[in-house]
Amino acid sequence: MSSNGESGDDTELMLRAAAGDDEAFCRLVRRHGPSLVSFFSANGAGSDAEDLAQRTFLKIHSMRRRYAAAAKFTTFLFVVARRVLVDHLRAASRLAALHERAGAEVETTEEAPRTRGEAEDAEAALTALSPPLREAVVLVVMRGLEYHEAAEALGVPTGTVKSRVHDALRRMREALLRQ
Repeated sequence: MSSNGESGDDTELMLRAAAGDDEAFCRLVRRHGPSLVSFFSANGAGSDAEDLAQRTFLKIHSMRRRYAAAAKFTTFLFVVARRVLVDHLRAASRLAALHERAGAEVETTEEAPRTRGEAEDAEAALTALSPPLREAVVLVVMRGLEYHEAAEALGVPTGTVKSRVHDALRRMREALLRQ
C-alpha cells in the first residue's frame, strides 16, 4: 500500500463490486472513507464532510456496473468526489442567496481564540486559498496523487495543476511568514 492508501487491488475490488460483490465494495469504503472525509474537510465542507463522503460512495455504488478500469481507482474516486463537492457548494451558494434575498439573518457564532500552532496556521492558510488552489493542494500534497491524476480528477490540464499547486504553496508560505 502506498502513502496515500492506494493498494494494487483497489481496481480488482471495484471490478468485483461491479460484479455484485458487496464485501469488496465495503472494503473500498473502509479503505478510502477517511481519505474522502479529509478531502471534503480540507475543501471547506466542514460538518458536511462525512455526509459528502457517503454521497460519493453512493454515487460510485450506483454507477459500479459501468466502471471501467481506465485509471487508478483513487483518480476515479476523486473525480466523483469533486463532482459531489461542486454540487454541494452550488447548493450551499443557492441557499445562501435565498437567505439573503429573504432577508433572513444567519446566526453567527463567535469563534474561540485559537492558540498559535503550526497545524492551525497551515490549516488557516489552506482555508484562505481559492477553491481551485485548495483542491489542487489537497489532491497533490495531502492525498498524494500524481499531477496527471489530479488533473484528471479536476478536469484540467496537468500544467494547470502544477501551476495551482505552485501558486497555492507560495501563498500559504507568505501567509505563514506574515503570522
